[in-house]
Amino acid sequence: MIFVDSREASKAREIYRMLVDLLGEQVAVRKLDVGDYLLDGGEGVALVERKTITDLLNSMKPDETGRGRIWSQLDQLAELDSCEKILLIEGWMGIVRRVTEWNEASVYRLLESVQKAYGIPVVHTPDWKGTGCYLVAKYKSLKERKEPRDLRLRASSASMTEEEQALYLIEGLPRVGPALAKAMLKTYGSVKGVIDALAEKPTPLLRDEIARALGRKPPEPVIKHAKELVLKRIEPG
Repeated sequence: MIFVDSREASKAREIYRMLVDLLGEQVAVRKLDVGDYLLDGGEGVALVERKTITDLLNSMKPDETGRGRIWSQLDQLAELDSCEKILLIEGWMGIVRRVTEWNEASVYRLLESVQKAYGIPVVHTPDWKGTGCYLVAKYKSLKERKEPRDLRLRASSASMTEEEQALYLIEGLPRVGPALAKAMLKTYGSVKGVIDALAEKPTPLLRDEIARALGRKPPEPVIKHAKELVLKRIEPG
């Protein structure tokens, strides 16, 4: 199924109609708390946040928190670890230079930081038809994928480097993705350092320390959940 956020369905009617024309009953509208399109292909799941160039520029403007809205949206996406996340930018990027007063370089730097700091790929489409084509193709690929829904696959670590093995272990913590794992390892120096910090340091301090390597504060629920697991006494069955 492709679930289209109810607000998105009314705002991007052409895309919604195209999906229904091509996929029929495999398309449904519902309110999504995060993202615009939830692609559940049975063999894989992806959440797509779509932004036109205008949407992107508006979301970069500082809000009452002093940050652009896009950063809180990316924080919400980063908290999800059970699906693939994608930022889709629709439209011609040259419009930034031609008809706005935005610094074009700052837009490219933001998109680069999305991919590096959040580990979220950015897909560009020229218009709504391109977006519809991409969503259909992506959905079909998820139906064909022969792997578990948990996209952070816990494969054998035998052929990994020591750094990759360390990151593999840290990513085993709940809701800790690749970018956050790397920042935690850089901050505390070793797997033991990460575990000791989670066990001993308060959540606000952890978030402040990790932010220096991550470039932003990691979501509080993610750090709290990892901390709770490290401290929880578990009796194996």
